[in-house]
Amino acid sequence: MARRSDDRGDTDEGGILSPDELDISQDEHVAEIDDGRYVVSPSDPIDDVAAVDSGGSGAGTELPPEPASEPEPEPPELTEEAVHEFLATQFDDSGSRYGFDITATFDGATRQRQMVSNDVVTIFESLVLWYAQQIDGRTPVEEVLGIMLMEANVPVRYPPASLQRLLESTDLSPDDSIAELIAAVGDEDGFRL
Repeated sequence: MARRSDDRGDTDEGGILSPDELDISQDEHVAEIDDGRYVVSPSDPIDDVAAVDSGGSGAGTELPPEPASEPEPEPPELTEEAVHEFLATQFDDSGSRYGFDITATFDGATRQRQMVSNDVVTIFESLVLWYAQQIDGRTPVEEVLGIMLMEANVPVRYPPASLQRLLESTDLSPDDSIAELIAAVGDEDGFRL
C-alpha cells in the first residue's frame, strides 16, 4: 500500500498523496497499453503487456470470447418475378374481387396507382380516369377518354339506353331529322352518353 503523508510530514493512512505516489505506471498490477491508457488487475500482477493489449487480462488469463452474433439475414433479390409474386399475395390477401397495380411512364415521368374493390365498374373507372389524367392534365378527362376511344382500333358498343338518355336530354321529337339531332348535341364540347 502506498504511504501517505499529511502537511505535518507524518506518514499515516488518510493523508494527501504526493505526485510520486499518484504515479501508477510502476505498479506490477498496472500495464500501459497505449499512451495514457492503462489496464489494472485487481489481484494478479500483469506479466505480459502484449496479452493485455490483444484481449487478455494479464498473467496469461484471457477474456472470454464475445458471443457469436447472428448473421444478418440477406434481403431477397428484387426481381420481376419476386415483385409479381408479392403483388399476387397482396391482392389475394385483400379479399377484394377486383384490383390493379400499375406502373406507367408518361413523357418520362413514372407514375404508380393501386386499387382494390368489389365493384368492377369502380375499378375500371378508377383505372381509366387515372390513365387519362396522366396523359394530359390540361384537357378535361372526359374529352381525353373520348379522343382515346375514338382513335383506338377497338369499336365501342354502347347500350341502347345510353342513346335514349341522349335523345331525352334534347327538345327533339320523333319527327325531327338527324341533322337537327346533330345540331342539338353537336356543340363544341361534344355530347355525353
